[in-house]
Amino acid sequence: DEVAQMQAVVARLARRIKDALALRQRREQKGKLDMHRTLRASLPYGGVPIDLRWRRRRREKPRLVTLCDVSDSVRNASRFMLQLVWNLQECFSKVQSFAFVSEIAEVSESFRTLPVERAVEYALGHAPIDYHSRSDFGYAFARFCRESLDRLDRKTTLLILGDARNNYNDPQAWALRQMRERVKGIIWLNPEGQWGWGVGESVMPLYAPHCHLV
Repeated sequence: DEVAQMQAVVARLARRIKDALALRQRREQKGKLDMHRTLRASLPYGGVPIDLRWRRRRREKPRLVTLCDVSDSVRNASRFMLQLVWNLQECFSKVQSFAFVSEIAEVSESFRTLPVERAVEYALGHAPIDYHSRSDFGYAFARFCRESLDRLDRKTTLLILGDARNNYNDPQAWALRQMRERVKGIIWLNPEGQWGWGVGESVMPLYAPHCHLV
């Protein structure tokens, strides 16, 4: 029942985001009045009638890369974000999704080809990673930098979900800094309240400075 309720919430949220994007695109297609071009075009007629000219801005769809912690401690939050990403794929020119606990694996193909329920279940339990290992954000980020850093560019938004509880492993914050240098923005969604950041094995205070929004 809770999964069904969450799917309904995700569908409504995705619809609101799509509607907002569609409204912005319609406004951009209409454009803004370009006074300089309008005056020049109207000169041969003495300004009557006025030949209106519009300044249009063509905005390319952004790219999205997601790094999703799929360890047991954040499984429900991961399910929510993965469902949302699946529903919003049409809003981006390209979506590339990765799941990690310690090892990291790309799950983009399943998101492109499978229905939402099967795609999410694949990411949460069938990707080529050890789901029973202990979380190691530093290892996953460093591995991503070594193997997939070229996936990032200035048109890309990087979306990360995880609680940043690193089990006292090396956080390797340099890897997140390298990612930041290549992307348009980094958004980190942490399902744990701020009261827990930096407490125990949480290394969120080391990662937060390299994010545009946490």
